[in-house]
Amino acid sequence: MKTVFILILCSILLYPFSGLAQRNISFDEIQDSISRQLAFYPQEKIHLHLDRNVYIPGEKIWFKAYVTDAVTHQMPTYSHYVYVELIDSLNSIVSRVMVRPVDNLHYGHLFLSEVIPEGNYTIRAYTRYMENLGDEYFFKKNIWIGKLPDPQEKDKQTGNKKKRIKDDYDVSFFPEGGYLLQETLCKVGFKALNINGYPEYISGKIVDEEGKEITNVSTLHAGMGLFALIPEQGKKYYLECQNLNQFNKRFEIPAAETGTYSIHTGRNNKMIYIDPKKAINSPDIPLYILIHCRGHLLHFSPWDKSKKHIAFADDQLPSGVIQILLLDKEMNPLSERLIFNKNEDQGNAGFITDKASYEIRDKVTATLSINDTKNNPLAGNLSIAITDDKDIIADSLTTILSTLLLSSELKGHIEAPAYYLQDDNKAVAALDLLMMTHGWRRYAIPEALIGNYTFPEESFEVTKSISGEVKSLVLGKPVENSEVTLFSTVGDLIQAETNKQGKFLFYDFEFPDSTTFFVQSLGKKGKPNVELVVQEESFPVPNHISYNPYTDYSVDEEVEKKGNEFIKKAEQRAKYDENIRIIHLKEVEVTAQKIDKKNEARLSYWANASSDFTLDREKIEQRHATSVTQLLHGIAGVRVGAYGEIQIRGVSTLSGKTNPLVLIDGIPMEWPEVMLTPFDSPLESVDVHSIESIDVFKGASAAIFGMRGSNGAISITTRRGNNNEELGRSGFNYTSLSPLGFQKPVEFYSPKYETPQSKHLGNPDYRTTIFWKPDIIVPEEGKASFEFYTSDFPTTYSVIIEGLSIDGKIIRQVEKIKVK
Repeated sequence: MKTVFILILCSILLYPFSGLAQRNISFDEIQDSISRQLAFYPQEKIHLHLDRNVYIPGEKIWFKAYVTDAVTHQMPTYSHYVYVELIDSLNSIVSRVMVRPVDNLHYGHLFLSEVIPEGNYTIRAYTRYMENLGDEYFFKKNIWIGKLPDPQEKDKQTGNKKKRIKDDYDVSFFPEGGYLLQETLCKVGFKALNINGYPEYISGKIVDEEGKEITNVSTLHAGMGLFALIPEQGKKYYLECQNLNQFNKRFEIPAAETGTYSIHTGRNNKMIYIDPKKAINSPDIPLYILIHCRGHLLHFSPWDKSKKHIAFADDQLPSGVIQILLLDKEMNPLSERLIFNKNEDQGNAGFITDKASYEIRDKVTATLSINDTKNNPLAGNLSIAITDDKDIIADSLTTILSTLLLSSELKGHIEAPAYYLQDDNKAVAALDLLMMTHGWRRYAIPEALIGNYTFPEESFEVTKSISGEVKSLVLGKPVENSEVTLFSTVGDLIQAETNKQGKFLFYDFEFPDSTTFFVQSLGKKGKPNVELVVQEESFPVPNHISYNPYTDYSVDEEVEKKGNEFIKKAEQRAKYDENIRIIHLKEVEVTAQKIDKKNEARLSYWANASSDFTLDREKIEQRHATSVTQLLHGIAGVRVGAYGEIQIRGVSTLSGKTNPLVLIDGIPMEWPEVMLTPFDSPLESVDVHSIESIDVFKGASAAIFGMRGSNGAISITTRRGNNNEELGRSGFNYTSLSPLGFQKPVEFYSPKYETPQSKHLGNPDYRTTIFWKPDIIVPEEGKASFEFYTSDFPTTYSVIIEGLSIDGKIIRQVEKIKVK
């Protein structure tokens, strides 16, 4: 039966490329081949909606992560966790959080330290599954973190921004369809980048090898430009150009080809024209044209060479990046062209407020709904960011539309992707240049057509895990069947055994951030003569240049004015905002006695647990005991046997043994199978004079230790173990670690002015983010509502609405609220 299954599977996998050259290929066969690839390797996209993109130290960056299927834009996917990072301009991680879903929605915040330096930063977001494709596929967005003015430095401030010095640069060329064809009118895109990887403005001319000028050129946007050329046989062509610093360079243009093909495209009157071009001496062979969007096949047919072009109305095609491939009969790609289509096929948000305008500290009640372009109601989820227009300009550089439809589909980083979705002529031209200078990034479609499928190396992360190995101390060989115990400061206790390779794995659990775990391994007969190695969790290395148009030399006056207003208001808000305020207190005389360090012992390890009896250092010294076992004599409910065995009364004995769990500095210790003397007890593995405290847990209080606490527990904290600086120490067979855990949700604080008194008293309301709500659920045929209060200033608010319908339609809308 197994052999039959393998034969069937092989026939399914091999079917797409069997006999392609000998028969006609149907549309359905091509779609089936692509669908198999999508099924074998489903991919994800991620977009972050931030409350804004300008901050100061001490604030929170509020975010919602939209994790979607890469093809359908539907959510949720199988990934359970989302990682969000703040990265500085030196590509160093400043902070990282991990969020888990709440009702299938991922949202949280990044806290900015009060001492974080001013500058450009990058927000990066990804799932572990997205690491299959690498850093290029992660979400990235640049933000600016300003600083509050230092009163002592006010006279030194000039208000002038430093301009980057940009000298050397490089220019890359991108002929339409991939090739320059001899004696054929060709469009050539180019992109100029300086040595820092930033777009460079250049201007110049195209000349031939004799220095004859062909045409003038200059960059249109973000270092990209375009020129047309009819290459003559045997001639070389060059770009002679200079940047804004008058730095002159000369670049050779790729040579024109013969014997090949290239796809050219055009647009006119809402029609898209696809025109395959044939170079001189090209073989007369059967060719096919394949057109798809995100793996959804739109067109497949043989190329009818009697027709000049293939035409489509733009409303026949979906919104997004569309890949056009010219293939031979073996499905080998000969030419590729990307185009972007904008269509009215996404969602809209209905937004209604209860008043046309509002007073300061006034209550706003808003109602939301989701509809398609035909005004049919849709279900979905939304996030809302409401900001003060006097402080900042609403973010129009990165939107959920630009992420899911554009930047997530293309290779390489795209700065301010939402710019390209504007309707003005320059943006439309720049968008087509973007298609010419970037490749489609998702799947190798030609490989899928012939059965060479790609598979992910890493699976979806659905739970957390801790893994490692156990080795012998002397020879370093794997230890099989070693008992490994893991427990945490929040009460988890799990046991596992190593396999033949000495490996162990704890999985199917999760934990909040700042949880500390203790892991211990034991060899044969419960001896500690083994070495424990815990696998440290690793994260992808940042690979991105932090750049922000708000701080570039080209920043316009309006943006700079808004930035100054934001800082002024933030300076006032800093006096009152609970996140960043500094409270100056009068001098206070402390009359209480100083807490002796020996009374702080229980602040480590199991301080969150309420023990039934504590023997602190002072009581230990009073007993003058010579062994730890002697210290337990006389404690109510604790019976000490002649050979050092311990029994705690009032606990269950489900394990069949009576000895309690013993922990030393949080590490569980094992009892020997046979007790011959009191010194065989694990209690005697520490010197009585090194003990800071002993806690005894009976009955219900021992429940935090799970089944291992069924006989009660005795926790010993040593003087060294009470030193918080040493909590991360390790021994040969034990260690402690604090891996990244999930962030506990925190609600955005929005003041309520419900009474007449609250409307006229209290601290001034200097909010810039007036309201943030990431978890709005809109039911089908229904509406969702929310409430908030205005601040202290007459202004207008921008209401930025982003979200997805349950069928993957994208919602992005900006509304306004007026405050008088």
